Amino acid sequence: MRALLSVVLVASAAMGAERQTVTLYDVQRTDQAPVIDGKLTDKAWSARPVITPMVLRDAKRRVRARVQTRTAIVYDDAALYVGIHMHEPFPATLRARDRQYDGQLWWDDSVELYIETGYSHRAYYKFMSTPLGTRGDWRGLDTPEGFKMLDWGTGTSWTVAAHVGKDFWSLEFRFPWADLEVEPPRVGDVWSFEVVRFRYARDPAAGPKAPRHEYSSWNVGSSFRAPQRFGNIVFGGSTAAFERLLGDKLAPVFGPAIRVYGTRGELLYTQYPALLRARTAEAGRTLTTATKRLDALGDAIAPKARAALRTRRDDLARQLDTLKAADPSPAAAEDAAKLLGAIEGLTWSVRYHELNRSLGPAN
Repeated sequence: MRALLSVVLVASAAMGAERQTVTLYDVQRTDQAPVIDGKLTDKAWSARPVITPMVLRDAKRRVRARVQTRTAIVYDDAALYVGIHMHEPFPATLRARDRQYDGQLWWDDSVELYIETGYSHRAYYKFMSTPLGTRGDWRGLDTPEGFKMLDWGTGTSWTVAAHVGKDFWSLEFRFPWADLEVEPPRVGDVWSFEVVRFRYARDPAAGPKAPRHEYSSWNVGSSFRAPQRFGNIVFGGSTAAFERLLGDKLAPVFGPAIRVYGTRGELLYTQYPALLRARTAEAGRTLTTATKRLDALGDAIAPKARAALRTRRDDLARQLDTLKAADPSPAAAEDAAKLLGAIEGLTWSVRYHELNRSLGPAN
């Protein structure tokens, strides 16, 4: 499986609103279905893009997990296939005890897959397995009382196989379309998808204060009670169709201002230099406007408040100059977006003082 490559998008919301990270993975068709033996050695997995890196599940920002996981997805007319490779430096300490179908598998080293066959965020399937290959499946439904998890799957034919290697363990899943209660997807269909890993294996020589577990996921804060925060998968494997989907499928959901700063394969959707230039230019225009409004206030605000705003403005200007000279990269583009948010915050502070001036002295 080829390292990394899902596409990462930023959906720009209204000023002051939260900016949500949106991830998208291209599910490619395979002409040769993999043998479900857990080993991921079949041609179907060769040179496929993979979902990585995984991030700490409950972190407030994208913090990379210490031990990484790579997930690939392919499909054919019969089924959806998911292959997962989990790096594990201490495979002898994998926790694998539960052999009960639909048991409490999350207390073992395990993986959860969340699959929504569509994009309504109202219902989805949850599948789970462990190094023993134990199966679990449930269904989440949006009800008037909130999301509920229900038992599901009796009589289904989905399969999974596990394999433990020298420094990893892996899983292969096969989900017939009938199990997912859908016809084979058409090129361009977008579904919600999330992968979560529960890791309990640890260095046997580590002391009692060493980290005892790590929960990681494709997306920050992933929770079965918030499917709108899951990742997204699109079926096709066609570069041209994939590019069209960015506007046709995602813009109506996340707004017209989607900015792409990731890559899929060797195709760069948005050059980092162009994105960095655009964001620093917007930050510069916003800062210039804020400066003019601040200068226009003159003595209408107290000297101490005016000095604090000018100091803040000068600091933001220095940050902007640094970013303009920075080497283009995803990190620099993200820093520019954060700086723009800080400059917008300065603008709101200036507007607050403008409003106070317009109200005049209290009677």
